[in-house]
Amino acid sequence: MSEDIHQDRAFQYGDGMFTTMHVACGRVALWSLHAQRLQNDSARLGLTVDLALLTEQVHAAAEKLTDGVLKVHISSGCGGRGYQRPAGQSAVWRLSDFSVPAQYACWQKQGITADISPVTLGLQPLLAGIKHINRLEQVLVKEQITLDDAIVCDMQGYVTEASASNVFWFADGQWYTPSLDNAGVAGVYRAFILSTLEQAGKPVITGKFTISDLKAANAVFLCNALMHIVPLNRIQFDDAEVCFDCGPVWTLQQQMNEAYEREHETPD
Repeated sequence: MSEDIHQDRAFQYGDGMFTTMHVACGRVALWSLHAQRLQNDSARLGLTVDLALLTEQVHAAAEKLTDGVLKVHISSGCGGRGYQRPAGQSAVWRLSDFSVPAQYACWQKQGITADISPVTLGLQPLLAGIKHINRLEQVLVKEQITLDDAIVCDMQGYVTEASASNVFWFADGQWYTPSLDNAGVAGVYRAFILSTLEQAGKPVITGKFTISDLKAANAVFLCNALMHIVPLNRIQFDDAEVCFDCGPVWTLQQQMNEAYEREHETPD
């Protein structure tokens, strides 16, 4: 691994990806889904990652950390001529750790408020869903937030995600979430929810939805691998403020917490 980060292609061009993991009792929660993300995203970006070695180092770092947040950044390395990568070069990675944001525990219980971001996401199917390192759109979204968070749409007006999480909503007895074929990040906890509800015989409907669909929802929540499920109490739209029922979210939250505990107790 090169020590000169200024020559690293991740620094030079944003040529890489990352994942952010919750560590509890020395183990990475939902590691199989994080590993799947890294494997799939690296293949889509044309990066060669030694997943077995990375897994070994992630588990060792998690044991040392015990509790907190572990992040792995994967880069295409150094060198090459301009944007062109060197032929046959394997990816490199760096691990870093942090504490879990203190507000998340309160958010899970009390819920949060959001508005609609004035920033819209560009359409790029080649990168859609990947948690690549170039996250300038999300930086701009964060700069414009006036409440706890914001719902973000793509350039065509379809609901996509929040500033750093995925969005789900409940309407007429059914859960919905946006498809991420053209923009957005396919989060690990999103995948966990989709898989768990599919196995329970209650599949989530994914598709293209507008602000009108969100406004008509009974309940709404945000999720990611650190905050898990956070209810939205209300959303401030351009023409109205809409309040939501947190009851369906708390019911799902309990169901997912139980599934999460079972998953975390299962050996990797």
